[in-house]
Amino acid sequence: MKMILREALILLSVLLQCGAAFAQPRSVTGRVADVNGMPVVGATVVVKEARNSGAITDSDGRYQIRIPEGGKTLLFSFVGYQTQEQVVAPGRTRLDVVLQPSSMEIEQVVVTGYSQTTVKKVTGSVGILTADELQLKPQTSVDAMMQGELAGVTVTPTTGRPGASQRIRIRGIANLSGNTTPLWVVDGVPLQNEGPSTNLSSNELKAGGFDDIFIYGIGGVNPSDIESIVVLKDAAAAAIYGSRAANGVIVVTTKRGKAGKMKVNFSSNVTVSFRPQRQPSLMNTAEKLAWEQELWDEFAAEKYAQSLLDPSVIYPTVGIVGQVRSGQLAFSHLKGDTAAQDAYLSSLAATDTDWYDVILRNAVSVNGHVSVSGGSEAYNYYLSLGYTNDQGMLIEDSADRYTFKANLGFKPTRRFSFDVGADISCRKANTPNPSVDPFTYAYFANPYEKPYNEDGSYANDQTWLSLPNYNRDTYEDLPEKGFNILREIEGNKTKTDYVSTEVRLGMEYKLLENLKFEGLASYNFNNNDTQTTREEDTYGAYQDRLSIHRTHNGNLYGSILENKSRRTGYLLRGHLTYVGEYGDGHTLNVVGGAELRGNDSHTLFNKRFNYDPRTGNTALPPIEKPSESTLREIERLTGEYFTKSRYASFYLSADYSFRDRYILSVTGRADGSSYFGTHAQFNPNWSVGGAWILTEEPFMASARKVLQYAKLKASYGFTGNIVTSASPQLMMNYSLQTYREYQSQNHLVGTISSAPNPNLGWEKVNDVKVGLDLAFLNGRLSLETEYYRRLTKGAVDDKPLYVTTGFTHQAANFARLRNRGIEFTLRGGIVQTQDWTLDASVNFAFNSNKVLEYASSVSFQHMKLNYYEGYPARALIGGKVVGIDPLTGLYEFKLRPDAVISSDADYTDEANYLYYLGNREAPFNGGFNISAGYRNLRLSVNGVFSFGSYAYDRNESPATYSQIAAGSVSTMDRAQTEYSDLYSNHLNVWKDRTDRWTETNTTGTKYPRIYDSFDAKYHFDQSNPTSNAVVDGIYIYKISYVRIKNITLSYSLPRKVVNRGGFDAVSFNVSLANFFTFTDYKGMDPEVPGAIYPTTRSVTFGVTLGF
Repeated sequence: MKMILREALILLSVLLQCGAAFAQPRSVTGRVADVNGMPVVGATVVVKEARNSGAITDSDGRYQIRIPEGGKTLLFSFVGYQTQEQVVAPGRTRLDVVLQPSSMEIEQVVVTGYSQTTVKKVTGSVGILTADELQLKPQTSVDAMMQGELAGVTVTPTTGRPGASQRIRIRGIANLSGNTTPLWVVDGVPLQNEGPSTNLSSNELKAGGFDDIFIYGIGGVNPSDIESIVVLKDAAAAAIYGSRAANGVIVVTTKRGKAGKMKVNFSSNVTVSFRPQRQPSLMNTAEKLAWEQELWDEFAAEKYAQSLLDPSVIYPTVGIVGQVRSGQLAFSHLKGDTAAQDAYLSSLAATDTDWYDVILRNAVSVNGHVSVSGGSEAYNYYLSLGYTNDQGMLIEDSADRYTFKANLGFKPTRRFSFDVGADISCRKANTPNPSVDPFTYAYFANPYEKPYNEDGSYANDQTWLSLPNYNRDTYEDLPEKGFNILREIEGNKTKTDYVSTEVRLGMEYKLLENLKFEGLASYNFNNNDTQTTREEDTYGAYQDRLSIHRTHNGNLYGSILENKSRRTGYLLRGHLTYVGEYGDGHTLNVVGGAELRGNDSHTLFNKRFNYDPRTGNTALPPIEKPSESTLREIERLTGEYFTKSRYASFYLSADYSFRDRYILSVTGRADGSSYFGTHAQFNPNWSVGGAWILTEEPFMASARKVLQYAKLKASYGFTGNIVTSASPQLMMNYSLQTYREYQSQNHLVGTISSAPNPNLGWEKVNDVKVGLDLAFLNGRLSLETEYYRRLTKGAVDDKPLYVTTGFTHQAANFARLRNRGIEFTLRGGIVQTQDWTLDASVNFAFNSNKVLEYASSVSFQHMKLNYYEGYPARALIGGKVVGIDPLTGLYEFKLRPDAVISSDADYTDEANYLYYLGNREAPFNGGFNISAGYRNLRLSVNGVFSFGSYAYDRNESPATYSQIAAGSVSTMDRAQTEYSDLYSNHLNVWKDRTDRWTETNTTGTKYPRIYDSFDAKYHFDQSNPTSNAVVDGIYIYKISYVRIKNITLSYSLPRKVVNRGGFDAVSFNVSLANFFTFTDYKGMDPEVPGAIYPTTRSVTFGVTLGF
């Protein structure tokens, strides 16, 4: 008995000592490494029982953490690795851990802007990009970094111009007339995308960076400040954003300070972008002169001789040859002197100007970023400064961008914490803004024209603006000093000053152990000032003067256009979050709250003439007998626009899981907006989603040797969309453009075109999705696949009304469209050894878009309508080209099966020829990444592919019939296409244009016949389709391509070398962008088809330093 008692006392003593050991505070050190023994730098180590006690591993993967009383379990986590849980035995002071990689990253945190969860517990469709993945791309814009990275997220450039906005589509097009851009959310604050409307031209706005930066404010976010990007693609993921989530949601989380010593990071890169090359398919000087002489001899020489006897005879004057042979304009002294004409034309052979080389340059962009971060258990901080100098490819083009970010976090008590954020972005730009697009000019300008005369003065372009004078127009459409593109670039400038400021205050208060209140308040202010000046001797100023005087009166003066735009916005949000665990593995997470936001914008613009840049003085020129059109132009000189919008929202979200095996999510939100009618101001949205982790089931135990993770998920729900361009109210416009004269005075008259609609409401998108996630080989190989169907109900567009209503149209919710598709993402850690690594991923998405309901005819007879039932929203409609008719030499188009031909006039009816030709949106898109590393050296390749889109690729000559005297046009026999048009061939053309139909070459030609429209003897337009709706079919091309977007080689100095220099990390990188493209497309760039400014090739050199 004594023996038993003694043993019991000994056991009790041991237990008490163990309990005391667990209860007392103690310090534990160790090292965190990967499976190859390499240190995991920046891994998080926290005490499970006291989450406010934590540490970060240093450059060697080492950590030191103090475990408070009652703590016994450490959690080790890092992005890309499985979270590991370790119990620290009593008396143990060292614990080393090896983290296992996870290609699926199922424990990775997903930030939605309202709450946080993990990939494992998400039931919706999300795509995640981490800072490590983003840093492999040397981009200066956030949207461009996403290209090719996520399945179902299609990112394409709108132009090749560096820094231009990207077009983003998430699972197709969800609306018809509204904004198709996804909602951007930065640090929990949605960007306010509603900008003030103006009546300025798109060129003027573009030059000032207004729509690229002011409206789409993501341009002010520095990519180096981003911690992660989460894309919410379906209703289950995005429904918490309600009626702004129909196009998807992109949640950007910026960097925060972490507990530990202060860290300083500096990065800088220099990018050299190579100017586009002149199309080799365009004619050189010798070829162009020969082409013009051929056309002169065939079509003009005889008629010119007749015009000397009969001035009423019209003859085509083609290019410089036509001007010289006819003695027009500057060549009147050569009239009738054939020898002198030949000599002059021969002298032009020495000039072969590459206009891309003249007005464009290899551009240099310099980007720098420095950040300071750190913190402790009570506070953390992250401060950064960024600078970018972008020297545009166009001469005289430059822009500077400055960014500042501050994220400060404080935890004064165990229950209360708050954070303060501030973002400031400034952009100053000086941009040429000529009235003639310089890139269009570089493409079409004749190679025999030259930029300078021998004395260094600007040379006059003889062929760009020379056509109207030949047909006795009322005025000569040429400025006093002629036209020169360099004068236009240097004499027409836009200065932009843009400032964006946002401040945020967030707080969290723990009311109970499982219940907390979170609040967020933000205020943003944006200011955009642009100033466009036109010097008096430019063509732009000449056009201004014509808009006022209507005729040339000899006065020379310039102008200044000033635009000042202001926008303010606020957001107030508060919600309660409950997180509870019950019984055997039941967890519940509930978020419920309300949100208010508003947006005010105000724009003033003012245009003044006779501007003197030295004094700032201006004066309106005297106008004799102003006409209605003159009054219209004067009215446009000044104006003011403002908008106000208000929103109120209520939301509730609940997530339930059982043993991390069965997961259920429910979300509801109701939004109210001032945009809509009194009958439909509030819109409820909801979603429900479920997931089943199959590998957590006991019956899957035998399969876990091969299949480590399997998740089946499904969701159903609704999101919404606001069409801000539509109004439910009766709108009346007052304008001098419509006035009535009474007692010798002009009086304003109000005009109403759109009928009111109190039932105008939100567009609703019904989203259904099923998906399967798999991971094999200990997470080194993973597959994600999803099928979805998105149905938009009540899509808004202008609905035609009967004339008896007194209105032409009404904005209404009457259309339906559908998107459905499938997505795949395959990732693999192919090689994982101590020295070598090889990772690869590929994503692929198919999307089918169709308009289900619309007030249109399937036979395409009503071309004034925008969309067609049964076809994609971005359908291309036109004529199907059969070939070139050997009898007429014109394009022959296929008749529709339902065409009714009862007379020759029916052969010209466009309704008998229209077909669906293709979809502007590619149905197949994707991207791929390959990353290979050897010790500290890494090579990364990123690419994109797109298959099956169609594009209207018509690089049309700027010369059109609008430049022919009106009296002459009435007698013309309209040309079927510009290829047949003798009056628009005086600018540069492709070399193969000589392969044309002639009376002696009637078969196998690439181009149709050329004929004189003023000859009026063929009457082709009376028996052949000539409407643009049909003949535009010849310009539609199918486009598919694979492009290597980036090839990056990076090298990190060995840690021993770095530490001797006092650094934590030093790395160098070089990157090639857009150097390799594989396509059958014959245009300049398949990624931006039809554009004169293609995507450019560039080389970037960068360095990163860590202290």
